[in-house]
Amino acid sequence: MSFIEKQRHGKHFYYYLVKNVRVTPTKAKKLRIFLGRRVPRRDELQKYFVELEKRTMGQYQTKWLPKELVEKVDDLSASITVFYKTPSDALPKDFLVRYTYNTNAIEGNHLTLRQTALVLSDRIAPEGARADDVIEALNAVDAWNFIKAYKNRLNKRFVCKVQYEITKNTSCRIQGSYRDSKVRIAGSRHIPPKPVNVPKLLEGLFAEFYLEKKTLHPIELAALLHNRFVNIHPFTDGNGRTSRLLMNWILLRNKFPPVIIEISNKEQYYDAIEAADEGDQKPFAMFLCNQLLAQYTVSALS
Repeated sequence: MSFIEKQRHGKHFYYYLVKNVRVTPTKAKKLRIFLGRRVPRRDELQKYFVELEKRTMGQYQTKWLPKELVEKVDDLSASITVFYKTPSDALPKDFLVRYTYNTNAIEGNHLTLRQTALVLSDRIAPEGARADDVIEALNAVDAWNFIKAYKNRLNKRFVCKVQYEITKNTSCRIQGSYRDSKVRIAGSRHIPPKPVNVPKLLEGLFAEFYLEKKTLHPIELAALLHNRFVNIHPFTDGNGRTSRLLMNWILLRNKFPPVIIEISNKEQYYDAIEAADEGDQKPFAMFLCNQLLAQYTVSALS
């Protein structure tokens, strides 16, 4: 039987939809879904009952994340559903500036955070800035707006369009198509596959995505797609930025807020990718989940 539970956090009371679930003949646990600072109307509650039943039946498998961490991010997702129409509505005003700065800085873009803000607000190149650095900042916004609005399937056309939006009008040799030559990843032991194998590997990735999508938790699904995509490295340039946009596309589609991989966490980020290249997906899934929880809190959203 489900019931509504009231808890106090700081100065405010919050409400949860709760169900006791028996996990062994002698042991039970509580499953909770965050409702917000008010009890939703009866018609609004229906979607929470449905989600609670999904959790009860174990529709989402967790291969790499501990259940207690999953419950925290699920509460975060539920809180966004309560307070905002879409996850994008929950973003801070400076999100796009910070996202653009960090995703580009990880790849070697020289613009500072302040310069990035000026480029995006005034569309003026800072004195002495490289043309590619400025164009990449503007492109990042176009690419973000594209994935945010995209509602169709994960396929070749989609990922190529994302890479095109990222690299258009820059010195990138191939924009919007798979690479035709070998590539190396600086500082990584991983050697990406030969270009002749890229189309087949990407088709396999798309098929794997839709198979895993049926049962895998969205956070783990986003992590898996990111890692598999980076491992294949299908483009001459823009692979990292494309993979982070695809990761956030999955989060947004599943009512989770997007994550900024900050330049200050670059080493930890690369270590997690390296582990995934060697077959261990858990470090990146944990990294992504912890970044999500660090950047958003239920109390801040409310």
